[in-house]
Formats: sequence, C-alpha cells, structure tokens
Amino acid sequence: MNKLNNIKIGFFRNNPVLSLALGLTTALAVTGSVTTALGMGLLILLLVIVAGVLGGLLHKVTPSEMMIPVGLVLSAFLAKLGELLALAYMPTVASEVGIFIPLMAVNSLILFAAGTLTEKTSFGESMKNALLAGCAYVVALLAIAFLRELAVTGGIALLNPLSGVELFSFNLIPQQFTLSLFAGSAGALLMTAFVGGLFQAIGKSGNDKGGK
Repeated sequence: MNKLNNIKIGFFRNNPVLSLALGLTTALAVTGSVTTALGMGLLILLLVIVAGVLGGLLHKVTPSEMMIPVGLVLSAFLAKLGELLALAYMPTVASEVGIFIPLMAVNSLILFAAGTLTEKTSFGESMKNALLAGCAYVVALLAIAFLRELAVTGGIALLNPLSGVELFSFNLIPQQFTLSLFAGSAGALLMTAFVGGLFQAIGKSGNDKGGK
C-alpha cells in the first residue's frame, strides 16, 4: 500500500482504475452501459469527495496505527450511504448493479480517498487527491462503458440515471456485427485492458511531448 505514497493520480497516466486497479471490481460490474457507468460514477465521485473530507479531518485526531481500521469503518459507512442514495434516487441503476452496490464498502478507491493508503497529508491535499481520483474514475468508467455498449448493442442509449428518461441514442454498428462477448465478465476484463493500454499510450505520448 505504501507504494501509492509517491504516485500522482492522473486521467491517463496512473488512472485509479486502469493503472492502479483501485475500485476495479465495481468498475467491471457497472460498465455494461453508459447509463449505469454514469450513475455509479457520479455516486462514487460524491462518496470519494466525502471520504476525502472526513479522512482529512480524521487524520488530525487519529493515531497513525489506527487509520486503517478507522478508514475501513468510514468506507463501510459511505458504502451504506451510497446504497441508500442509489435506492432512493437511482432505482433503475441500483437494480442493474445489484449486489455490487454494497461491495463499495471494500472499494479501495474510497480507502485511498480516506487516506488509509497514503501518508498523512494536509486537509487541502486530501481534498485535491480525492477530487482528482474521483474524476479520473468517472472518466475511466465512461470510456469502458461506451466501448462495451457500442460493441454489444451497436449503439449507445443514454438515460438520465435519476429519472430513467432517455437523453439521446444512436446506432453505428449493424446488429450482425455486434459482439456479445463484451456483455460478460470476460469481455469486461478484455475491454478494461484495452482501454487501459490506450490510456497508457495517450499518457506516454503526452509525457514525451512535455505534457502532464
């Protein structure tokens, strides 16, 4: 865990999902459609920000040897909060995700945001890390979900995660050329690996050109 101390989270380089495998299990479960990925991504982003706030405050009063158990309790609390919010405001998304909502309790991204995987940092630094990690997580989910849904259905149908109202939809690939492989867990892993390689290539290209 300490190897994360000196790693700077980024959107393409060191993406929390695609490079560091933080929250990977939940990510694989919710990327079957862009709608589910967007709803759960925004929910996780909210929880990660709250985890950063609470983690930053707890660091000031919690002994370092107690941060991991305190972080686990905080993660479980936030997972339950996220489950209640999803059931109340995103019932369609919650029914699709199912058992993977309670599994947010062991989401290592939330633990990272709470500070249990990093050295003691200031409140401002905790908030910055949490916000960046959460946004990079949402970007990764949407990229994987877009390609998976496109490969499986031949198009994209984006619904409002809160109301279920269709926002837009389109089709690009004829039905006979779709790939049902990417609907299952094996396809999710393959697509995640593909997107991860793509992001690494983009990040490396930006690094070679002097970008961040």
